[in-house]
Amino acid sequence: MTAIEAARILVVEDNRDTSALLHDLLEAEGYHVDSAPTGEAAFERLDAEPDIDLLVLDLMLPGMSGYEVLERLRAHTDVADVPVLVLSALSSASAKIRGLREGADDYMTKPFLPEELVARTRTLVTSRLLQRRTREIHALAQIAQAALTAATADVLLQRMVEIAVEVFEADAAMIMLVDDRRQELRARAAVGLGDGLPQMSIPFGAGVAGSAMSSRNPVLIADGASADPRVLNPILRRDGFRSLMIAPLLVAGAPIGVLEVARRTRRLDPRAERLLRIVADRLAVAIEQARLESEARELADVVRRIGEGVVVADVDDRIVFANRAFAEMIGATPDGLVGRHWTEFLSTAQDVAALSVEMRNPAFHGELLLITRGGDPRPVLVTLSTVERHDGGGPQRIGVFRDISREHELRFRVIREQKFRTLGSLAAGVAHNINNRLTPVLGWTEMLLERLDAGETIDRQELQHALRVIHQGAGDSVGTVRRLQEYSRPGRVRGPEAVQLRDVVEHLLALTRPQWDNEAARRGIRYEIDLRMEAAPPILAVASEIREALLNILENALAAMERGGRLTIRVRGVDDRAVVSIADTGKGMSEEVRRLVFEPFFTTRSSEGGTGLGLSLAQEIVHRYGGEIGLESEEGVGTTFTLSFPALAVDTAKPSVFLPVIEPLRILAVEDEPEVLDVLRAMLTHTGHGVITAASGREALDLFAREHNVDLVITDLGMPGMTGLALATELKRARNVPVILLTGWAEELDESSTGAVEVVVAKPFNRERLLEAIARAMPDRVKN
Repeated sequence: MTAIEAARILVVEDNRDTSALLHDLLEAEGYHVDSAPTGEAAFERLDAEPDIDLLVLDLMLPGMSGYEVLERLRAHTDVADVPVLVLSALSSASAKIRGLREGADDYMTKPFLPEELVARTRTLVTSRLLQRRTREIHALAQIAQAALTAATADVLLQRMVEIAVEVFEADAAMIMLVDDRRQELRARAAVGLGDGLPQMSIPFGAGVAGSAMSSRNPVLIADGASADPRVLNPILRRDGFRSLMIAPLLVAGAPIGVLEVARRTRRLDPRAERLLRIVADRLAVAIEQARLESEARELADVVRRIGEGVVVADVDDRIVFANRAFAEMIGATPDGLVGRHWTEFLSTAQDVAALSVEMRNPAFHGELLLITRGGDPRPVLVTLSTVERHDGGGPQRIGVFRDISREHELRFRVIREQKFRTLGSLAAGVAHNINNRLTPVLGWTEMLLERLDAGETIDRQELQHALRVIHQGAGDSVGTVRRLQEYSRPGRVRGPEAVQLRDVVEHLLALTRPQWDNEAARRGIRYEIDLRMEAAPPILAVASEIREALLNILENALAAMERGGRLTIRVRGVDDRAVVSIADTGKGMSEEVRRLVFEPFFTTRSSEGGTGLGLSLAQEIVHRYGGEIGLESEEGVGTTFTLSFPALAVDTAKPSVFLPVIEPLRILAVEDEPEVLDVLRAMLTHTGHGVITAASGREALDLFAREHNVDLVITDLGMPGMTGLALATELKRARNVPVILLTGWAEELDESSTGAVEVVVAKPFNRERLLEAIARAMPDRVKN
């Protein structure tokens, strides 16, 4: 036991020999022993050092008797609980009874056995120390209780200083916390220091508080605290406090403040340092916990109130928490979302499989579509992060969703205006292209009809050649019209999907090349195309928007080649990115133009109708999908734009095309256009199916009611009197028969409106697409 930890015993004995004997005997047991020859001297010692664990008291003292000492001791609040062992030559029963009645805890007579004295001393000291430990434990329990029940941080701090005063039997206590912004310690709570608290502050690192914080250890000024130059607290100096203890409040080894405990007239026991450390540690933990809980409450309140949707989910995407904003995005209540997979609310108007793969990465940032309760897609910008829980409960996924419906609509308007501006020039090229394709079609059909009408026999090889030319011309015309439809139609909201840059480039060239070939021919110039298609991974994007970005760059490239030139388009994979570059041999750009080229409304072609939005729109689209756009240009040499996108980590290989073999079916075909109905019947009959036909929805319903063995219904969408969707609904009410819908408006149809049909087939269609649709509608009738 060290001198600081040793129990303190005060021997009050006027006989020097007895006093010396007691001193040596008790000190040998490890106690710290002081002596006083009189009662008056004993109280002087107690006033100086009241933290005595045992008083060994003689009764027959000069001046104040032992009985008077007992009486005064028990009346003195600060030392009333100090245990007393009377050691006296008075051995009568009356003397013992009086001594115990006056307040002695034990009574021994002289002469005494040393072993007995040591045993009785140990009992009383142990009891005293147990009382002290009990008080300390009670104090720590009070700190814990305050930490749990305090409504605010200020209430907690005030309760902490009150506990400190009680534990250390002090006259004053104060907590000062670090103010990082002002680089000072500021008083936050105090007891016994008057009204000067709100203005009290100490420069960071100064005085005894600074010493405690820098050393990470308590500092004790046992006497003369008010005169100590290290004490910068003006109240302690003004009110003449005698002793002071300051302990740093440490969190993870870093000081967040100090606890000060002071006494006015009594000295603080150095042994209190151990308890001070413990109390300071608990205080620091409680203060930090209160701060974190306050921040957590504030953050939770912010999360609940902010406009962005916030979702916390487990690794399986089951919702643990969803705020009000996210619930409103999808038309639900926050409580009703807990336990559900948030991916349930992904709209199918996007490539959900590709998105799911990308979103399994530790972090994801991009646009997607949520589905609302009404079935409408809602565009959002989502940021997903994976975080580890500190309680060992495994990782969690945190998603922040921002509704970008307005931005999406504005973006759609800009792209639509760009399309309208482009369509005029495209239409002329498309018309020229279709005329070229239809010229051999009309020529061969007129010639074959004339020769057949004249009874002429046509050679088989010549007839096959003519039919192939007619089929090719019609197919090319259909493709041209479809590409123009896809480009011009507004289209419903779509989310990102797996996109191959090769497909986008090929579609773009097929759409635009007729137009700029015509323009080149009109101007007497020539554009050479060098198309280099290498293997490249798919990307996650909206194909129509990537096509729009490339179209804007392509238009600039062609405009730069005023006298014709070479256009090089290259698609390739580089590391984990897909790259497309468009290079021209035009006039190039100056340094000033290169600097401003992506700025909105900057154009060098204002006289030609340029808006200055094309390249800025292209840059915005590329960045939206995590891509980069680069520019290299030299005046008189040409310009190269390079677009680079992160690869999509999913296998997007298309399944091989095959013609399914289907068991013979009884099919009801419904179409108001006789020519289409005729070819539909011919296709179905040729593949072995039995066909009955109707020219309207009403006629089809009558036939269906009479023909009970109809296996499948194929109907047009737009018919007078009753649409194909209405027909499908009526048929399903009568019998659950599969229905295939034929339409030229397939892209405009909302999925929610086609619930009564199994498959939608876009017009025009060929035999392969028709048979594939039948196989999808009736998979159990496909032969293996």
